[in-house]
Amino acid sequence: MSSSGTLKEKVRHFINDIVAVPGVIDCALVSNDGILIGKSFEDPISAQSFGAMCATMIASSEAAASVVGMTTPLWALVRSDERMIIIVGGGPRLLIAAIVDGGADIKEVSARLLEIGESIGGTL
Repeated sequence: MSSSGTLKEKVRHFINDIVAVPGVIDCALVSNDGILIGKSFEDPISAQSFGAMCATMIASSEAAASVVGMTTPLWALVRSDERMIIIVGGGPRLLIAAIVDGGADIKEVSARLLEIGESIGGTL
């Protein structure tokens, strides 16, 4: 994405890119400290709470990895029978939190989300 356009337009563009990934049902862009920047889903999901919890999950996974001598995780995953939540970095300040169909190819989805995250990091 070019550097032109308003922040709102840029966020909307990235949200559209994320939900276009096969298997992604909905998503949110969240700051590292849990502030919701943008989302694709409607308000029945508590967007503010979802953003804060996702930021907490990735921070906790980074701390746990550090304790056992691992490098910083590329992404975090929460999985149930029917859905997954995948959280990846969107540059140094943002996170992508994607709600993904449980039957989706996790390697493909995470690879695409990491690509989009790199693009977000270079733009926002």
